[in-house]
Amino acid sequence: MVLKEELKKKKPAEEHEKNGKTKQYLFDSMKLIVENINKNINHLSDNWKFTKSFIDIIYEGIKIKRHFFLLASGRSAMILQCFATRLVHLGGKAYMVSNLQSIPAMKKKDILIVLSGSGTTSVVQSLLGSYVNSVIPHAIIVITSYPDTTIGRMGDLTIKLLGRTKRDQVAKGNELEAILTPEGTAFEQVAFTYLDAVIAELALRLKKTNKDMSKKHSQGT
Repeated sequence: MVLKEELKKKKPAEEHEKNGKTKQYLFDSMKLIVENINKNINHLSDNWKFTKSFIDIIYEGIKIKRHFFLLASGRSAMILQCFATRLVHLGGKAYMVSNLQSIPAMKKKDILIVLSGSGTTSVVQSLLGSYVNSVIPHAIIVITSYPDTTIGRMGDLTIKLLGRTKRDQVAKGNELEAILTPEGTAFEQVAFTYLDAVIAELALRLKKTNKDMSKKHSQGT
């Protein structure tokens, strides 16, 4: 009852202004994300040979039944999990590398894919180091915004994506942009889009239809 009375006291104009500002920030955030994706489209197009090599390695890996091991941390791990799911839909065998679960041992014929915006994520460095010390896989693919980092330099193939990451300093007077795409959001959004687009390219090369991929889905019909 008290809540209803308080709502009645608020002026419609004040509510409109508040909602309008909220809506503005929401769309400003989406625009920043889309702008960064567009920048990456141009960047990746100009450096197509790296993406082509990535797709060729994955394509060949699926065809001859190599295993894929995917390594990341935090939100980046969620993005790689989505990629792993699609690899399975294409007929691949994929495992998320973690110190929390048992997975098959990586072999020399397998492929290791690492996602780290900063290229300095400590848990990723640790797990990557231990895996590479155990066995050198057929290929290590690193996707990052910083190829010259420890993680970036460990890749046989390192793909650079543009995007603000947690390690970036907020430029003076650019606090709003940091709020609209906090920490690694810009990198994470473009990484998700990029990896989904790689799956689309692979599906066409492998002549997989949506129906074919649905058969591999755990909830497919």
